[in-house]
Amino acid sequence: MAGEPTLNNGDTGDWVTYLQQLLEHFGLGTGFVTGVFDEITAAAVRLAQQQHSLGVTGTCDDSLWAALTGTATPDTTPNDIAISMQDEVAAPDGEIALHELDEMPHHAQTTT
Repeated sequence: MAGEPTLNNGDTGDWVTYLQQLLEHFGLGTGFVTGVFDEITAAAVRLAQQQHSLGVTGTCDDSLWAALTGTATPDTTPNDIAISMQDEVAAPDGEIALHELDEMPHHAQTTT
């Protein structure tokens, strides 16, 4: 999506409700969909920012919208391994099925 507004503590309306629904969907809180950006919403936003390796501000900006809606650009995507819904892991040198991860030694380390 494009054109999402920057949201801060004290904002109200449909965009805040949408943000709160997204935060609930991703398990970052429950029972706070009120359409009012309050401290509970700000705390969930900070948690989402932390989980997506974004600057933790408590304000929902373009980079957080991109992370929550799946429209992140390479500039806003963390440089870690992504797990796809197809049951595979995108690794730097190929793909590994999730069931293969159980077979890997616990002491295995990644190199950068």
